[in-house]
Amino acid sequence: MKKLSCILFLFLSFQLAAQQPLRVGVVLSGGGAKGVAHVGALRVLEEAGIRIDYIGGTSMGGIIGGLYAAGWSVDQLDSILRTNDLAVVLQDEVLRRYQPFFGKQYGEKYAFRLSFKDFKLALPSALSEGQQAFDFMSALTRHVYQITDFSQLPTPFFCVGTDVSTGEQVVLERGCLAQAMRASGSFPGLLAPVEVDGRLITDGGVVNDFPAREVREKGMDIVIGINVESKLYGKDELLSMEKIIEQIGSYQMIARSREQTEYCDLLILPDIEGYSVTSFEDVDTLIARGDQAARQYWDQLTGIARRQQALPQPVRIAVDPLATAVEPMQISSVQLAETPAMKYRTMLRKFPEPLPGPITFEKFREGIAALYATDNFRYIDYHFEPAPDSGQTLFLKLYTKPGYESSLRMGLHYDQVYKSSLLLNGTFRNLLFEGTILSVDCIVGDKLRYNLHYFVENSKWPGFGINSRLNLVDLPVDLPVQIDIGGNISVQNLLFKLADFTQEAYVNLASNNQFALGLAAEVKFFKTSTDQAVNYLTEEKYIDEKGWYASGKFFFRFDSRDRIFFTRRGLLAGLTLRATQPIQSLKYEDQTDKLGWNFDLRTELSRPIGSHLVARLNLDAGNTRGVSAPPFRYFLGSINRNLINNFRAFPGLPFAKVSGDNLLKTSLTLQYHLFKSHFLSIGGHLASLSDSQTPFSRSADILRSLSISYGIDTFLGPVEVTYAYSNMGGELYFNVGFWF
Repeated sequence: MKKLSCILFLFLSFQLAAQQPLRVGVVLSGGGAKGVAHVGALRVLEEAGIRIDYIGGTSMGGIIGGLYAAGWSVDQLDSILRTNDLAVVLQDEVLRRYQPFFGKQYGEKYAFRLSFKDFKLALPSALSEGQQAFDFMSALTRHVYQITDFSQLPTPFFCVGTDVSTGEQVVLERGCLAQAMRASGSFPGLLAPVEVDGRLITDGGVVNDFPAREVREKGMDIVIGINVESKLYGKDELLSMEKIIEQIGSYQMIARSREQTEYCDLLILPDIEGYSVTSFEDVDTLIARGDQAARQYWDQLTGIARRQQALPQPVRIAVDPLATAVEPMQISSVQLAETPAMKYRTMLRKFPEPLPGPITFEKFREGIAALYATDNFRYIDYHFEPAPDSGQTLFLKLYTKPGYESSLRMGLHYDQVYKSSLLLNGTFRNLLFEGTILSVDCIVGDKLRYNLHYFVENSKWPGFGINSRLNLVDLPVDLPVQIDIGGNISVQNLLFKLADFTQEAYVNLASNNQFALGLAAEVKFFKTSTDQAVNYLTEEKYIDEKGWYASGKFFFRFDSRDRIFFTRRGLLAGLTLRATQPIQSLKYEDQTDKLGWNFDLRTELSRPIGSHLVARLNLDAGNTRGVSAPPFRYFLGSINRNLINNFRAFPGLPFAKVSGDNLLKTSLTLQYHLFKSHFLSIGGHLASLSDSQTPFSRSADILRSLSISYGIDTFLGPVEVTYAYSNMGGELYFNVGFWF
C-alpha cells in the first residue's frame, strides 16, 4: 500500500510538472549601436510564438530590453530607432531655443572653454552627460512611471550596472526604469556615470555584459541569448579613439561572456562585423542582421513555443506615449532642493507652466531642457510617483556642474575691419549676489577692445544689468578730390581713428529664452580723428571730433533662430527708441536745443524651402529727428556681424563707406546646404540713406549689390569667403571664427 502511494504521488507530480508552462527568459548583451540588432532578433522570437517571461540585459541590451519590458512592441521599437537619430540624442546638444537670452546675446562667440573649481581645472567625466538620453528614455517609459518593481512590468525585467567606487556588479530591478536603463548604458568615456540610490553606476558591461546566469536564476526553464559583442580588433584596425576604448573594455568582457553562454539553451549571434558602438547610422542593416541570425534557429524557436503551452502574450502599448505627450498631467507637489547654482523659485520659472499644477509632458521636457541650458548643471535627474491624494509628485535632483562658478573661454577671429583678434573671457556666476553672471571679454590683436556684462536674474522681480565696452577701429575714407593741407601736401585718402567708450545700465521689464524688453540709460564717449589732416605750422588736427553723450532708450530684442550662423529657421528682431543729449561736445556748444531722437529697427527672417535651401529676408530701418548725434549716425559697408551703434553691414562697400541720418535697407539671400557643414549663399541687397534735413535718396541713388559666399561651419566658427559687387565697386571679404 505504501509503495502504491509513492508511485501515485510521483505520477501526480510528473503530471503537474507537465502542466506547468515552460518559462522562457531572454538575455541581451551590450554593444552600443550594434545592440540595435536585438530588435530584429526579438521580432523573429515573437513571430515564432515565443512568450518572453523574463528579459535581462546590459548597456544597449538593457535599454532595448527595458523598452520591450515596458510594453513597446517590436514594430514600435523598430520605428523609434529609424525615426530618431540616436547619435544626436547621445551628444547632449542643447537646442538654441532653450538657451537663456543673455547667452544668446553675449555667449555665442567662444571656441574653447575651461572650467575651474577652487582654482583647479574641472574636467568632464565623459564626452556627454547623457541628459538628452535620459529625457528620451523618460518620455518612452512615462506610461509605467508608477511601477517601481521591474518584475511587475508587462514583461519582468532587470538590467546590470557597475558600481564605479567598488567595481561590483549591481542588478537594477527596482526604482525608476528610465534611470536604470540610462545607468546601465553609461558607456565609459562616452556617457557619464549616474547616481542610483547613492551609488555611482556606470555601464554594466564592465563586469557583466551578458547576464545569462542572472536570467536563469529568475526561475527560467529555457534561456535564449542574443549576443552582439565584437571580436577583438587587430593591430591594423586600432586607428581611432573609439576603437581603442572599445578594445580595452572588451578584454575581460569577452572572457566573462564566454562563461555566461553556458547558461544559454540557445545562442543567437548576429553578424555585426565591420560595425562599431557608434554605428547608429546603420540602423536598417543592423536590424536586418539580427533578423537573419535569429531565423537560422526558426525550427528550434517554434519548438520552444510549442513546449511553452504559452499563456497569452503580454499586453503591448496601444497608444504611443510620445503621441500623448500633449495631454496634461497633474503635478500635485514638487520635491526639489535648492542648489548653490540657482534658487528654488528661479528653477521653477524655467518651466513654461507654473508648478505645481497641470503640465503636459512635452512642456515638462522643455523646462528640463531650459534648466540644462543654463550651463549650471551637468545632469538633471527626475522621476514621478503617485501622490497620496491625487496626481503625481515630481522628484527633481539637480547636480551642479563642477566649476560652474568660474570658467575661462577663448575665441579666435579674423576679418578686414578688426583684423586678427584673440578673445579671452572670464565668466563668473553668483558673484556678489545669487543668480548673477559676470562676463568679461578682453580682445587683443590689431585693435584693442573689451566688453563687460554683469546681469542679475531675479526670480520675482525684473532682471537688471550693466554693460561696459571699449571699441577702437580704423575708418578709411576716400575724399572726392585731393585737398591741400598746407606745406605743399595734399591728401585724398584719410584714415580715421574711431573710439567708442560706452557705459550702460538696463532693466529687463519682461524676458524669457526668446526675448527681452526693457529700459536703459547710457553714457557714451565717441571720438573720430585723423593724424593725416594736420596744420603743418601748429600741428593742430583739422579733424578731431569728440564728445560725451547721454541716452535713454527703450529696447525690444527677439531671437528664435535655430542657430546663429547658417541659420535655417527663425526670426531675429530688434527695436530701439533712443533719446540722446550731448553733455560735452564742441560741435553743439552754440545750440540751445541739443536733444535728438532715433528710431531703429532690425529684422532677419529665415525659412527653409525644402531640405537644403533656405531663404533669408532682412529689413532694417532707421529715422533720426532733432539733433543728429555722430555715434548714432548710420554707416554702411563690409559684411561684419559685430558692428557697434548704427554701423551696418552692406556687401560691396568698404567698411563705413557711406553714411546718413536715416536708413532703409533690405536684402534677400538664398542659402544652399551643399553637404555636411558647407554652404553656398547668393544675395541681393538694396539700401537708401539720407540726412535728417533731406528726404530719402532718389531711386538713382539707391545702393545696390549682389553677393556670393562660400562658408564652412567649424568648431572655431564660420569660415567664409564672400565677393560682392555694388554700384560703387566690388569687394572681396574673408573671415574666420566666431564674430566678436
